Amino acid sequence: MQTPKQFDSRDKLLMVMSCIISGAIALLLIRTMPPVEASLISSLMLSVLFFACTRISQHMLWWATVGAIAGIIVGIGAVLSESLAESGTTLDLKVRGLIVLFQTTAGFISGLLLGKTRPNSQIPTPKELLSKLSGLTASVFAVVVTLEFIIHGLEEARTLSSRLSATTTIMITLIIIPGFVGYFLSNHRSSRNIR
Repeated sequence: MQTPKQFDSRDKLLMVMSCIISGAIALLLIRTMPPVEASLISSLMLSVLFFACTRISQHMLWWATVGAIAGIIVGIGAVLSESLAESGTTLDLKVRGLIVLFQTTAGFISGLLLGKTRPNSQIPTPKELLSKLSGLTASVFAVVVTLEFIIHGLEEARTLSSRLSATTTIMITLIIIPGFVGYFLSNHRSSRNIR
């Protein structure tokens, strides 16, 4: 992929806008669902979007895809944190188990798909993908907490920030660790087959 220095300001603006729009749509869709359904839908969407990131070479579409992934991660975190706030209790073990199963499966499948890709200079490496995704997820998180402050005040924003930080960290961990396992297994198998 070209470095950002090779883009003109119009290209950069379009990439940022596509990233914001896709992230916002994903966040809004996920936030309207109950926890188990949100986790199932988000895990399916994440697997598809991670796969798309290994194939899309057009910059705007790639950034839109990464924006949607960030929106989904923060969205599922928001669903879980709102569910905890509304019920006043923790999710029961069965629900937590299903969420863990869905997210780890999505991470593992994504890792397998990323590990099978052949190097292509037009498509970012998994390391670049994770770097961009990390920055975008932090940005979406910051915007959600800031909007909560504007709408409901500091105390509610602080509570949301704490809950959202915990749930987002959990969701990212449930995706990344199995993702790396899947990536290394798939990459190792691919490199053995090439020999």
